[in-house]
Amino acid sequence: MSVLYFAIFIGATAMSLVLVPVVREYARSREIQDVPGGHKSHTAPVPYLGGVAMAVAFSLAMVLGVLLQRNITISGQQISLNIESLAFRSDTLLRELVVVIGLALVFSLMGLIDDLRGLSPRLRFAVGFVLATSLVAYGVRLVSPLPDTLDFVISVVWILGVTNAFNLLDNIDGLAAGTAAVAAGAFFFIAVMNDQQNGALFAIGLAGAMLGFLRSNFHPATIYMGDAGSLFIGFLMAYLGLKMRTNVDEIPQLFAPIVVLGVAVLDTTIVVVSRVRRGVSPFTGGQDHLSHRLRRLGLSVRRAVTTLLLASTALGVLAVGLSEASAAIGYWFLGAVAVSGVMATVVLTTKVARVEAVASTGESDETNVTPIRRDAV
Repeated sequence: MSVLYFAIFIGATAMSLVLVPVVREYARSREIQDVPGGHKSHTAPVPYLGGVAMAVAFSLAMVLGVLLQRNITISGQQISLNIESLAFRSDTLLRELVVVIGLALVFSLMGLIDDLRGLSPRLRFAVGFVLATSLVAYGVRLVSPLPDTLDFVISVVWILGVTNAFNLLDNIDGLAAGTAAVAAGAFFFIAVMNDQQNGALFAIGLAGAMLGFLRSNFHPATIYMGDAGSLFIGFLMAYLGLKMRTNVDEIPQLFAPIVVLGVAVLDTTIVVVSRVRRGVSPFTGGQDHLSHRLRRLGLSVRRAVTTLLLASTALGVLAVGLSEASAAIGYWFLGAVAVSGVMATVVLTTKVARVEAVASTGESDETNVTPIRRDAV
């Protein structure tokens, strides 16, 4: 199985590295670009179909990797290949692969249509709700001491929340893809430690696709992932969080996925609370994210993103430890994360760190502020 992990990681990375430039040139030739204006901080048009390349790279690497692993026989120095139809195989991994990637691609397609033509928030929510419910009905759900009905509801809310959290997190060069790569790495280690092959395969494949995309997306970005990418990776992050199982039956371990995705969760919480306080819809754009607040404190784009990625890495390490910890130690882990989150919130919501949230309403988080520019480092 370790060979399959390596093959899928390398395959997803390589395909992403190859496909992203191709899609970028196509987007430029068709003028499918994110144009500056409004709350956006970039100063020149940037192609934003990167999510399509990323989704295709991940999907192809996963399907081809699993199919080859299932159908290749190595005997001595001979390698035989026997491709069989999926319809005649009883394989839980292949079935789950088809279901999860299929639902993720539908999410990505919805994001692509929104990128190109625009969709109403109600329609996006309705489609997302159907997709989230479908995944939970398939059997990917929270397993806790709570009643099954509550587990079902929490699972649907989790999928919608995490998917939209990554959609919001995609607000500055490299942040969403970098956070997803780090989180996928943490989920991979947790899955391997607990002999969860399906989750480990998805995690390592997603990490590879993200790293390949980051080459073109880190500041200064030459392509954006768009909603087609952020919704795709958000859905897969939610799936990995629900898929995570541990061998030790302790309550604190249920919070490990939240810790892994702590940066995305904190960013969404601060943004939603900030906008609701101002009477602005959480679905409108603005410059009130964690990255923008760090920029307000004087950090460059690269340093702001690097700071958040380091925080995500630290949380990932803590989550790996939490997944194997006893209840007594686990509560200390959660306490440390909670205190760190409160401290970060205090620092990033001070007056000097607040950012003008230029939304469609034209309202602002504070007065007399200077608009943020996407400066070169």
